[in-house]
Amino acid sequence: MSEDHNDLEFGQSVPVVSPSSSSLCFAHVSARTSSGRAILSDISGRVPRGNMLAILGPSGSGKTSLLDILANRSTLSVEGRICLDGVTRNGDKQVRNHVRYVQQEDALIGALTVRETLLFAARLGGVSGKSKGLRNIHQHVDSVISVLGLSEQANTKVGTPIQRGISGGQKRRVSVGEKLVANIGGADGKSCDVLVLDEVTSGLDAVAAYEVVSRIKEFAAITGIIVVASIHQPSTATFTLFDSVLLMSQGKQAYFGPVGQVTEYFSKQGLTIPANYNPAEFLLEITNTDFMATRERSSSFFKADIQGSDQVDELCRVWNSSEEAALLETLLSNKDNEDLDRDVATDISRLGLLSSISDASNTTMILVERSVLKAYRDILAYGVRVIMYLCLAILMGTVWLRLGANENTIQSFFNAIFFGSAFMSFMAVAYIPAFLEDYATYKKESHEKLYGPAAFLLANVIVGLPFLFLIAILFSVVEYWMTGFRSSATGFFRFVMWLFLDLVAAESLVVLVSSIAPIFVAALAITAFANGLWMSVGGFLVQPNVLNRFWYYTFYWIDYQRYVFDGMIFNEVESRSYSCPWTAEGGCSGCMYSASEVEDQVCMISGQTVLDARGYGGDHTGLWVGLVIAIAFAMRLLAYAWLKFMARRIAH
Repeated sequence: MSEDHNDLEFGQSVPVVSPSSSSLCFAHVSARTSSGRAILSDISGRVPRGNMLAILGPSGSGKTSLLDILANRSTLSVEGRICLDGVTRNGDKQVRNHVRYVQQEDALIGALTVRETLLFAARLGGVSGKSKGLRNIHQHVDSVISVLGLSEQANTKVGTPIQRGISGGQKRRVSVGEKLVANIGGADGKSCDVLVLDEVTSGLDAVAAYEVVSRIKEFAAITGIIVVASIHQPSTATFTLFDSVLLMSQGKQAYFGPVGQVTEYFSKQGLTIPANYNPAEFLLEITNTDFMATRERSSSFFKADIQGSDQVDELCRVWNSSEEAALLETLLSNKDNEDLDRDVATDISRLGLLSSISDASNTTMILVERSVLKAYRDILAYGVRVIMYLCLAILMGTVWLRLGANENTIQSFFNAIFFGSAFMSFMAVAYIPAFLEDYATYKKESHEKLYGPAAFLLANVIVGLPFLFLIAILFSVVEYWMTGFRSSATGFFRFVMWLFLDLVAAESLVVLVSSIAPIFVAALAITAFANGLWMSVGGFLVQPNVLNRFWYYTFYWIDYQRYVFDGMIFNEVESRSYSCPWTAEGGCSGCMYSASEVEDQVCMISGQTVLDARGYGGDHTGLWVGLVIAIAFAMRLLAYAWLKFMARRIAH
């Protein structure tokens, strides 16, 4: 196989012909859970370069478990031998750098076009590449787009729940394309060696499934990559595109060999596939144990003297003693022993392992660029939130419209500040869907070691802060003057500052919760509960001196909404005076708070008097700003620690 894929002309008809040693081999692979339950038992196979292997079997047969093991993503206890190009894998995690895994769900950013999606994937996969590869990255991406049949959709957005995009089959091809371009143009110009696909045709109709698989087959033939794919109920046309098939049931192996020899092999076992019958459906039917007890025994697919799930055991037993299994064992063992014993970690140059995360600053800037595009285009990211906050500003401005500075409006000002700051924070839950989309992309790309949690979270902060500041400005411009807050430039900009800090902390809470519980309903429920907790213990609804001691000594002190509320109260009240009626009989004695009489017989209540009467201490704006920033930073740091912990857990 050529060592320089940059010189490869996509679309050429001559496939890469690989020597016998150029293959992916897995021999006698078994896997158990931590409790000792067997998941896989003695699975073997061999896939030469440029070939495609279909892993077929009913639900629960162990297909995904085997794919995870081949991609080195499994947490199971694994036995057996896996080697690539004659080099045995000993569990070294760097093997992920040349294995690409396409998960069953398409984790794509809907606001990006097809070309942009693949360009960012190529840039992230090749940030440590040489200038030669980087100069040609656009050419390579366009070549992949052409081979995958996406040229007409190249400038079409992938699509979001409210923005129509490409079809499901085209999304599957884009997901595959991300892996195919991930290292083109990277270090030494080498692409991935193995492409692992989980349920590559899931959710597609027969025509779309055929198109997806045929495009992958064409690319495999051109580049010499090895494709291993689990597949569910393929059509006959799709099934025959694969070079070989591994049939599994109950974690055991019932067949491995060329697709074209399936009919002949099972005919020798007394199981004849009827004419014009889909061979894939036949294989699934004879290995599906879930419904065997209810099937009619008159089916020609079953031997009359074998009952129920015993047929699967018989198929596996026959396979283990067959000539085909013996031939496979010969192929797997006919290697140079010295090559088989060599350690992957000591032969990195031979395997072409890539250092995809060697330039963290470049990676972060690529993520920032991608996130800016998404935030600008995807109205679910910030557009909806801008509209929500503007609507809230108009609502508040009209409800608390032009409040006068008198004793009857003091409580209304307090209520407006509490409602605004609390609901600004609460409405941050609208960011959950956008973050979960980013998280799904991060999870996919971090598995390939393209970048880590630090770059992901840093890019999130860099892109998020300007948008949050814009939201704070827009909200304040509308609501501040309509309500009748203190008419002062200093007061206005401090109001903006507190809203901005409130949003930063609220979004940090969303990031933390969504990282730990990356399920929409769960993240929404937990975040909403946390905001309700902050509202309850912040000191407005229940004053601190009567607040339950447990809440006072715990969440009261880490409640960022409390510090925002206090800061906004001092900003509004401390430098202001409020009038109250003067009477000839009692002067200012009838005022709600202690007041002084002025010349025009109007009693005035100082803001400091109001604060003292309500139990507020001194103005510690600097401390409160620092505490809100510290709380927001702590939540981001906890999110980083959690993602780092999960990454290490998967790696080990």
